[in-house]
Amino acid sequence: MSSLRHFVRRHRFSTFVALTFVLTWLPWLTVAWMLRTGRPPVVTTLVLIGGFGPFLAAVLVAATGGDLRSWLGNLVDIGAPLGVWAAAVLVPVALYVLALGVFLLFGGGFDRANVLPAAAVPAVVFATFIRGGLEEPGWRGLALPVLQRSVGAFWASIAIGVIWALWHVPLFLMPGSSQAGTPFWLYALVVIGISVIASWLYNAAGGRVLVPVVFHTLSNAVSVTTATGVVGNDIVSQIGLLIVVWLVVAVLVWQYGTERLASKPFPDGGLDFVSLDESRELNSLE
Repeated sequence: MSSLRHFVRRHRFSTFVALTFVLTWLPWLTVAWMLRTGRPPVVTTLVLIGGFGPFLAAVLVAATGGDLRSWLGNLVDIGAPLGVWAAAVLVPVALYVLALGVFLLFGGGFDRANVLPAAAVPAVVFATFIRGGLEEPGWRGLALPVLQRSVGAFWASIAIGVIWALWHVPLFLMPGSSQAGTPFWLYALVVIGISVIASWLYNAAGGRVLVPVVFHTLSNAVSVTTATGVVGNDIVSQIGLLIVVWLVVAVLVWQYGTERLASKPFPDGGLDFVSLDESRELNSLE
């Protein structure tokens, strides 16, 4: 095994995180700086490029570690149980409907006339797939199967959620982004909770990454579609989402425990952990 391949296999998670931040923050921080003096045409392209950071970092780690073919095969595997597919579609809707209910309970309003028309939904779903769903081959498809083998599914999800939230920091510096004006602590707590839910879906699906891809895509799509109808303090609506997300997390932990967040064994995500374990044993004998 080459020294680079050996290093990446021993440090998959940290290598993935470092590459993700480099590939994303370079274009996104450039955009944040550009927006101080105007809005050059290249801004949209740079924002889009930065959003591919987790996906590209995962590809590089899988390729360098010698797992690219099996890892890519895992990305297109649709063999998850039907109940898990149904959850990937219905849970995002339930989260935002219940969050809206909490918002209304605390005095907020909702104007259906302002909601995006049904004809716009396919375009929104496609956009949220490109700018959200395609993060999942990195966060859940590579980072999770590596980290949860060491610290368990729940704490791995918390760690990935923290990193995921921090990854978005440059967007808070961009006027006009959906994150601008939102308290980071509130955004981070929601993202961390959603990370746990996405991990549950990934593990319940036996590591089929398309399941959290669908969940992430539809979560963003439902959020974008309904956000224009919210009347009142947007912070209160985010707090409503926070409450609902963490209630779901509490149910998942109660039902499955913190070790696996599912009734299935840990999926390998198409990564070769056996060879890594063998190399560690050889190193200990040297």
